[in-house]
Amino acid sequence: MMQRLSEEFKEIYFVQGQMNGRYPYSHSLLIGDYLIDTGISSKRVRSLRKKYTINNVISSHYHEDHISGNRLLKNARFLSHAKDKPIIEDVTKLSINYAILNTPAEELFQPFMDVFGLQNTKIDKTIEDNEIIDIGENLKLKIIHAPGHTAGHCCFYELNTKIAFLADIDLSRFPFYGCIDSNLIDFEESIEKLKNLDIEIAISGHKGIYKGVRQIKNELDAYLSRIRERDEKILSNFSENNSIKIEDLLKKNIIYKHYSKIEKEYEFIAEKIMIQKHFQKFLKNKLIMPKNGGYILR
Repeated sequence: MMQRLSEEFKEIYFVQGQMNGRYPYSHSLLIGDYLIDTGISSKRVRSLRKKYTINNVISSHYHEDHISGNRLLKNARFLSHAKDKPIIEDVTKLSINYAILNTPAEELFQPFMDVFGLQNTKIDKTIEDNEIIDIGENLKLKIIHAPGHTAGHCCFYELNTKIAFLADIDLSRFPFYGCIDSNLIDFEESIEKLKNLDIEIAISGHKGIYKGVRQIKNELDAYLSRIRERDEKILSNFSENNSIKIEDLLKKNIIYKHYSKIEKEYEFIAEKIMIQKHFQKFLKNKLIMPKNGGYILR
């Protein structure tokens, strides 16, 4: 469950989430008395708090699989970016940002919320891009505002060890930007920002530990390329004559290769949002233009 990440700086630990960090869980980073994200599982949070002092909890963003253990650390001080603070403080707003309010997908989502035991968390302090938090005598944690996944999504970089916690720029095969406040252009810029850091150890919120500057940059490149592959797949549907709408591309496995039997209603909504984010990017980059209520190649 715990793995020390530095022999010289002994207060930095990778904390493995249940099911190896797969949803509905996630991995965490313990750095001194600061815990970044609490989605490791209720059982593991309880075990962790018995062995280690946790005075501060930083939420990388508001998603349920990263804040579910907050309720078990009520004596801690809680921190997050201001843009994600409203939902962490009122988790009923999750349905709004997932665009599932008053849809069949909301009914499917509720049992997950019951499993998480999500509760509102009062944020005691907001964090900002490039802010540095001094932890103990030797550790300096730099906040990296990395929006796109959510508006307030943050990554974290310890300056002395060059260890980074990437949260949900997770290096998986499925980059996700399916929330109302997601932004594809910001997402790509955030990935580029991470590529410019000298990271020796990277912790993905769901995929675990990556080591070595070259490997980490290669993984970030591969992650970015998956977004670019979606660009090409969506753009291939456009022509210079026939106008198309977002609705024309729905339920055609543009984003999800397979729709699950249980979660497909939610996947349809998330896919629509992500396709919309690509349309917004194409418009900004002047690759497409409006025509007859839809869009054509420029």
